[in-house]
Amino acid sequence: SLGLVGSEMCIRDSSHADTSGSIVGSSWTDGRWPGKHALEFRNVSDRVRLSVPGETENLTMAVWVRVAGLDRTFNSLFMSESWGERRVHWQITRNGAVRIGIAKETEKHHDNYDAPEFFTPERFGVWTHLAVVFDSKAGEVRHYANGQRVSTEQLKNASPLHIGIAELGNWNDRGKTIPVAIRNLSGAMDEFALWNRVLSDDEIQSLARY
Repeated sequence: SLGLVGSEMCIRDSSHADTSGSIVGSSWTDGRWPGKHALEFRNVSDRVRLSVPGETENLTMAVWVRVAGLDRTFNSLFMSESWGERRVHWQITRNGAVRIGIAKETEKHHDNYDAPEFFTPERFGVWTHLAVVFDSKAGEVRHYANGQRVSTEQLKNASPLHIGIAELGNWNDRGKTIPVAIRNLSGAMDEFALWNRVLSDDEIQSLARY
């Protein structure tokens, strides 16, 4: 899980190893209730940089997010730096669908797994709990919104994932000039969490209650 501490974020994975995520440009704002803070992403350079070393056969990610608008083709939640080599991109498309994209071994090939379109204009400005599960044993990707499973899709490739250097709310494409390189989020995040295991439906529903 990830906690907010001063100008850094502390990340704890399932092995209980702590790392730090460095906040770049983003500022504190009001969270989900009075006295609670969240991190706001407003400018094209706002981001949190962190590192998730090694590889994992399974992955669960969860976050509270308040989307201000979908100004770009892709709007970043959590993005591995660059692409290829089983990297992970979790983002919201311009049409409001939540997508996890997983690269194959080369940059030219990848698989996308989309939830149905969810972020319609009436949901802008509203705190929403999102989660996604990569379950290699079941061979599935599962998306959740506000604790409820909204889609299940069969994996096209169950090979282990390599996250590496990554960013919350933005993406670093390592200086490449692809047409959709700008993917910064417009909105706020609270309580991002990442596990190298599969969380159950009940566990995700519990996360979305608070």
